[in-house]
Amino acid sequence: MLSFYQRWARRLYPLRPLFILLCASGVAAFGWLLFVATVEQTQRWQLSTVLLTVSSLLLWLWAGLFQRDLPLITAEQSFLAKVKTRLIRLCYYALALLVTLLLLATSYLGLRALKGIIAALFLS
Repeated sequence: MLSFYQRWARRLYPLRPLFILLCASGVAAFGWLLFVATVEQTQRWQLSTVLLTVSSLLLWLWAGLFQRDLPLITAEQSFLAKVKTRLIRLCYYALALLVTLLLLATSYLGLRALKGIIAALFLS
């Protein structure tokens, strides 16, 4: 699992400025919806802007956290160094699970928002 995250983080690492730009545009759009937009626009697009912001931050975090080489256990390490390496890898696994759960939650909410947008556009 960690090797999967590491491979994708290395592919996503050059896109980090794009993720920051998407996050900033999501925050700006949310501010516009909050202070300027009509009630109908706010109800339709508020969840989408929040999801854009959170998803771009998660991808930025993924690219930053997992692009480093993972520590490996070697035979010449002492017992404490092996325990430390195992704890570091365990923390990486916990972070990977947390990022996975957050991405699944944002994907689910994104699909629900997309369903609402499509329903409003084509069925009204």
